[in-house]
Amino acid sequence: MLVQSPSRIFKSDFSVWKEENSCAVNNFFLGEESLKLRKALEVVLPENGSYEFVHQEETSLLIIVLYGEILINDFEKAILSEQIFTLQSVENNVVTITNNLPNEKADVLILEFKNKNPENSFTIEELDINEKNVLLPITNHLKIPNFIGLYDGRKEQEYAVHIQGNSIFGMVINGAFEFQNRLLETRDAILLSEIDRLEFEALSENALLLFLEI
Repeated sequence: MLVQSPSRIFKSDFSVWKEENSCAVNNFFLGEESLKLRKALEVVLPENGSYEFVHQEETSLLIIVLYGEILINDFEKAILSEQIFTLQSVENNVVTITNNLPNEKADVLILEFKNKNPENSFTIEELDINEKNVLLPITNHLKIPNFIGLYDGRKEQEYAVHIQGNSIFGMVINGAFEFQNRLLETRDAILLSEIDRLEFEALSENALLLFLEI
């Protein structure tokens, strides 16, 4: 018998988008003190637009470019769609994200994590989804289990929590999934606690899912 775990669902249909510096910003998740994920937000940058993200001290940042091309701070290398940027920072600081394309918008996902022993560093990596219907690590530069997966419709899978006591944060980037009888669609997110394993099923073709243990 499947046991329903305590959960909070963040439906994109009920999201409140705000305009900040000409950017559309959706702060859809604000973590509790007990969680490793501090906040999660999506930012759509207009042509030539910029967004300033203020992060706390002892932080790890994960920035995923959903579409478009961006520059971060004064780093000269552009970050393209399906690339990721990770930052480790001891101090609180401001990260400036700039749309690098003159005639297109850019869309980025920003996730801020607690990191009690960070070092000041950054990396740019390819988000290489080279196999379907499996959860693949996003990056090795976060101290939490983190995965992404691209699924065929009706594909089922079970996920076992790596670290006892962790909660699961899941986000549907594209498509539709069912999480233990809970329907999630594009840009919906869920937080599951008191859980050891999770059964989920893709309900659409090329459905893209992000998983974090927090």
